[in-house]
This record gives sequence, structure tokens and C-alpha cells, in this order.
Amino acid sequence: MPDKLQITIVGLGLVGTSAGLALRRYADKVTVVGHDRDMGLAARAKSAAAVDRTEWNLINAVSKADRILLALPLSEIRDTLAAIAQDLKPGCVLLDTADVKAPVLRWAAELLPDSVHLVGGHPIVIAQDLDASSARADLFQDKLFCLVAGQGADDQALRLAADLIEALGAKPFFMDAVEHDGLAAAVEQLPMIVAGALLDMTRTSPAWADMRKLAGSQFYTSTLLVAEDGKVVAATCAANRDLLVQRLDAFIAELGEWRQRLAAGEDEALAKPFENGLAARHKWLNTQASGNWDEQPAAGEMPTSGGYFRQLIGLGRLGKQPAKPKK
Repeated sequence: MPDKLQITIVGLGLVGTSAGLALRRYADKVTVVGHDRDMGLAARAKSAAAVDRTEWNLINAVSKADRILLALPLSEIRDTLAAIAQDLKPGCVLLDTADVKAPVLRWAAELLPDSVHLVGGHPIVIAQDLDASSARADLFQDKLFCLVAGQGADDQALRLAADLIEALGAKPFFMDAVEHDGLAAAVEQLPMIVAGALLDMTRTSPAWADMRKLAGSQFYTSTLLVAEDGKVVAATCAANRDLLVQRLDAFIAELGEWRQRLAAGEDEALAKPFENGLAARHKWLNTQASGNWDEQPAAGEMPTSGGYFRQLIGLGRLGKQPAKPKK
């Protein structure tokens, strides 16, 4: 009987632990190894049966891996790639989960040997609780998982990355790095800037001592950040600086229009974008929950999750091994 495929998950927070739980359905084909610098997170993942075993030593965790999922903040990926580059198994395929892709692909081209491939990834999920204790096997079920080809990543590597994504229950969504980062600037990093600015404005106000007593659900949701470390959030925004500045300029202009309506007493004009926005939000949430993106309007239409990608390269089988690297 052939050896099981080894998938190593580096980073056992919400995304990494949920990925491990999703892979349990393939326990007869896959061995899942976990690594996290936080021993508490590693122990929790093992206790939840999200991994078959954990490795405290990063090199031991990745050296025999056929696939590696880097479920790490963007700020940790370059150092991790540098640390493991010379110890990876030839033919290994790496997949990251950061929400900015161009820097990750540059680091991979700079640091990784030609015998392994990195495919950029970005799971699109909504989680009310971002703590690892809320990890669940269906976090990715029917959700889009962006795939961005790295330099030198051949069709086989892309097939295997897509295969891993589908094993998690997600739908591969193939994109160009610049296209991805331009869209992410609007829906990932711009909300970070807005939340940070709102927090900073209110906390530095002389009235904050009383404001905080009135702060409820609206303030909570408006200031929610996906990372609890300010440096991690700042690093993500800085990594997409140019595209984010463009989106921020557009948002500032939009705020100016909203201010004008409010100051001028144009209540009907103020209500209309609220109504349109709420309708669009409800449709987006319903589509997010169903995973059916086929009914999007023509303007700004989001491609279906796998159609173009499947035609381009097809999909492999979970246990299929990559082609041997060229000598």
C-alpha cells in the first residue's frame, strides 16, 4: 500500500485548524502534520484532531511534506520561506493564505528552489469569531478560494493546489496577482484602514470615556479587525500600498459626497445609497452563504468558481504526485 500523502499546516489559528479538520474526511489518504510557534495553539489543534501530530521544529514539520499550507499572516511568510527553502522535498507544492499576493510570489521566486512550487492562495470566508477555538470543518465549504500562480508554477502544481482546495470543500477561483490585489485593496485592506481610523478618532476624543459606554453592536462591527496585532495589520496594508492609496482616495471622495448630503439636509439623497447598499449587502451575504456566484450582474461580474480554471488546466486527484522536477 503506498504511503499516505503528507500535508503540513504551518499556522494553527482559525484557518489552519479548520483546514486540518476539513482534511479528516481523507484520513485514509492523508497524514496531516501541524506546526505553530504557539505551543498552546498546537496542543489545541492536536486535541481537536485537526492534525495527526504536531512538530515543534519547523524543519521537521515540512521536510517530508508533499503539500504545505502556510496559514500565516503576511508579515511571517517571507521569514518562513527563507527558513524552510533548502529543506523542502522536491516536487512539494506550497499554498499560502495571505490576502495580498504579489509580495508572496516575489518572495517565493527569490527564495525557493526550482524543485518546489508556491501557488498563492486566499480563502474568502466570513467568521463571526476569529479565534482558533471556533475552527470548524465546514469553514471553507462552498466558499471561493483564490489561486494565483507563482513564477515557474507549472500546470501540475496548479492542479495539485486546486485539488487541495477542493479537498477543503472550497471552490478554486483563478486570478492574476495584480487583479487580486487591486480587488483586495477595496474589500480587505480599505476596511482595515477605516476601522483603524474610526478607532483612533474615537479613542483620542475627549469624550471617549463616555463614548465607550454607548458603543454597542454598530461600533463593534465597524471596528473589527482580523488581526489583534497592529503591526500585522499595518504590514498587510503597506504590502498593498499603491493600490490601497487609490482605493482610499476614492473612499475619501465618496465621504465628501456623503458629508455634502448630510450638511445640506438632503435626507432623501442620503437614504438612497443606504438602501442600495443594504440591498447589495444582503444579496452578497446570501450568495456567500450559498456559494452560487452565477447570478451576479454583468457589470463587475465575478467569474464562476471553477469553470475557466477547469478548462485551463483541469483538476488532479488528491493523492496524485507532482511530476519529477527537471534536472
